[in-house]
Amino acid sequence: MVLLILVVVTVALTQMQAASRQDLERIEARYLQQQGWGYLLGAETLARQVLTDGRIREQPRWWATIRGEVVSYPVDEGMLTIQVKDLRTCYNLNHLTSITSQEASIQVRELLPWRLYINAAQENPTVQKSQSWTADLDLNQFLDLARDWIDKDNEALPDGAETGQYLLADPPRIVANQPFADVSEVNWLSSENRQRFRQLPENLCVLPDTRLRLNINTLAEQDLPLLWALFEGQVQLASLQNWWNTRPTVGYKNLDDFWEDLGETNLPQDESWKQRVGGSLMFVSDFYRVTISMLLNDVTLEFEADIYLAPDAKTQIYARRLGPVDGRVQAGFLVEQEGN
Repeated sequence: MVLLILVVVTVALTQMQAASRQDLERIEARYLQQQGWGYLLGAETLARQVLTDGRIREQPRWWATIRGEVVSYPVDEGMLTIQVKDLRTCYNLNHLTSITSQEASIQVRELLPWRLYINAAQENPTVQKSQSWTADLDLNQFLDLARDWIDKDNEALPDGAETGQYLLADPPRIVANQPFADVSEVNWLSSENRQRFRQLPENLCVLPDTRLRLNINTLAEQDLPLLWALFEGQVQLASLQNWWNTRPTVGYKNLDDFWEDLGETNLPQDESWKQRVGGSLMFVSDFYRVTISMLLNDVTLEFEADIYLAPDAKTQIYARRLGPVDGRVQAGFLVEQEGN
């Protein structure tokens, strides 16, 4: 009997010890999360200042920062790193919302940059063929399906689908009829594929905007195929590479200086082309992503905040993601506005 009581007491104490350990781990995790949240808010404030303070913008270091340079800050509990990424260095899927033509995507002139870039990405020798595009859709199917998903009509494109077709699918669903909120929505295009968004070319993104624009001051070297495609393949990639190697450290302020540095001999002698593609170029962007990574007490925390910079220099945080951040899946959505 005494042995039985001893066994019961031992088991109970073991369970209590395990429960206490779990409680302590939860308390520590909660403390780190709150501490990380405080650092996130501080990093957001710093990023807003970097984006809007005229004195900072005049410094050469500013250009390196908005071109994605990682900045590290030591803190009491470890290390904090901040990276500001210009989001006008990718192709915005919501640009497809602005295409009102009912022609197949392969026939729409405005989609030529999309077709050129995606085909170039697909032919990249470093990308496995099984993941070079999507496993179940070709380029034209994807563009037609994406356009039908976000347009406001109920008329299916040649390779697209509208609510009528989706209601017969498994699982049944309806089209959004509004711009993409997140790139992972492409998973719902017919037929459902929960891995599709991971198979897209890296530089396809979703912005709360329906324009296709690139900031030539912040494009990285690996982003040059985007610019080549935006130029409708009319400027050789080698010429763009030569331009990028000599791009001014402090960036351009007007289009004429950019055309001059790129070289008139490298450009089509077509003013309508210049006007068409020039309207898609930017020198100061409006959408940015701040990535904060923290190593606190040997625990790694990651956060992302998406910031809109308005023409009047006011900033708005329109999305936050708490990590570990996938980069493709939006885990949270908050809106906050601040005047600077």
